[in-house]
Amino acid sequence: MIKTEQKPGIVHLLISRPEKKNALTRDMYEALSAGVEKAAADESVHAIVISGDGGVFTAGNDLGDFQSRATDSKPKPSAGLAFIEVLMNCDTPVIVAAEGLGIGIGTTMLLHVDMVYAGRSTKFKTAFVDLGLVPEAASTVTMPMHLGSRKAAELLLLGSTVSGEEAEACGLITRAVDDGQALAAAMECAEAFVGKPRGALQASKRLMKAPWRDATKEALEREREVFGERLLTEDFQAAMARMGKK
Repeated sequence: MIKTEQKPGIVHLLISRPEKKNALTRDMYEALSAGVEKAAADESVHAIVISGDGGVFTAGNDLGDFQSRATDSKPKPSAGLAFIEVLMNCDTPVIVAAEGLGIGIGTTMLLHVDMVYAGRSTKFKTAFVDLGLVPEAASTVTMPMHLGSRKAAELLLLGSTVSGEEAEACGLITRAVDDGQALAAAMECAEAFVGKPRGALQASKRLMKAPWRDATKEALEREREVFGERLLTEDFQAAMARMGKK
């Protein structure tokens, strides 16, 4: 479920599936996409905040979605990548507040928003290779761009875990804050945006993204194709079997 709260100039989207550590389903991705698009079209909204319920940002994509895409003869296009495209096209500032866990797309989506505040002990990790898959969300371009190629290889190829403090040091997030204070920090940032001219904010964001917009879109498509191929491999099926035994 995605809960929406609107304050003057701010829309807050809350990922709320705490019993599954906020793992994202197709319906949740679609609700997030709709929420971002609606907020971006509202001339009264100057900032969008995304956070997770129950002290967790998100454990990433629901693995059941991956499995259904691997077995469906006519799989639907990825709702997760559609959400990433919505973020890529959003000119309104987007701020993430992360606590607890940010796994898979819970890490890669951060590369498409403007500000990220995270609890110091929050754990960020991408385990695509361990699942027999490849990175997604254009992270093969955006992560080296933001973090440098060495750190990107550590996160995307090794699947290393980084804390909130380490994420701040390498540039994955804006700032690490005391655990439990990420949402307060994100809302404070959002309130600062409310006092600024909306048109100037959006024009400035478009200009900042322009130099690498094409490269990011091309990476998204390359990854989409290879990711779909990897879902059909024995590597992925073996990974799912191992997880089923735990």
